[in-house]
Formats: sequence, structure tokens, C-alpha cells
Amino acid sequence: MRRIAWVIVPIVLVGLLGLAVFAARGPGATTAFTLVPGDCFDIPADAQIGDIPTLDCAKPHDAEVFVAVKMIAEQPTAGPVAYPGAGQIAVWVENNCGLAAEEAYLGAGSRKTGLVVGYFFPDADAWAHGQQQVTCYLHTAGGSKLTTSVRSAGTGPSASPS
Repeated sequence: MRRIAWVIVPIVLVGLLGLAVFAARGPGATTAFTLVPGDCFDIPADAQIGDIPTLDCAKPHDAEVFVAVKMIAEQPTAGPVAYPGAGQIAVWVENNCGLAAEEAYLGAGSRKTGLVVGYFFPDADAWAHGQQQVTCYLHTAGGSKLTTSVRSAGTGPSASPS
């Protein structure tokens, strides 16, 4: 019986520790590399991004993700893929987060005026560690808060003054 307790107690403690770590991140905490389309958030002020708390899209927020894709879906060789640099990433964003991607997310013919594309991309260090996701998001050109999902907003962004 004691032997079973020595096995069960550590398992329970590890489970509780994992739960505590998960809870400490807070509900909706994610990173630029784990955001998914439909996530709403406030744009971080700092270029070095840590956690990005996701927000309820019905509450005031800065932006909404509409594309989140690993830039290199499959490696053509067994070796690592070299960091493409900010210029090549910008070209990739132009090709993959442009009007066609917006219409696919918003619905054909429902281009929202006043919205612009922003994006997060990994730096060379993050890239070398396997973080190759590029996350494109829509936000208002003037910086006003969105108060609903842009996907279901109708004919234009629902914005409230900043």
C-alpha cells in the first residue's frame, strides 16, 4: 500500500503543479506564435513581444488575427532552413495576407474600409528555435478600438474612440 502511495502522490503533485503553471498564465494568454485566426488582442507597444493576452472580440480591442501560418510548412531538405530576413518575410506577408486572404476571412466582397494589415514575425533567434509562424492581423488605421469581430462586423469596422 505504501508503494502505491509513493507512486500516486508524485503524479498528483506534478499534475497540480502543471495546473498551477497553466493557471498562472491566465485565461487567454498566448504568444505571437500561437495566435490563431479569430483571436482578438491589444497590439503590444514593445517590439520584443512576450505573452499576448487574447480578448473577447465583443469587448474593446486593437486587432484581430486573420492569418496565422508557419512560413515554411515543410522543409525541402533535412537541414535547417535559413532565416529569410525581414524583407523576404514582408514579401511573404504581401502574398499571403493580402486582399484575397482578407476576403477569405471577412467574406467575399466585404472589404472593411479603415482596416489595415499588421503582422508579427519571428526574429532570427526564434526562427532558429523552430518558431516560424507569421501572424497577420487587421486593425484600424487610426488606432481606434474595435468593439466586435471584424469577420462579423457587417459593412465596416465597429470602432469606438481610443
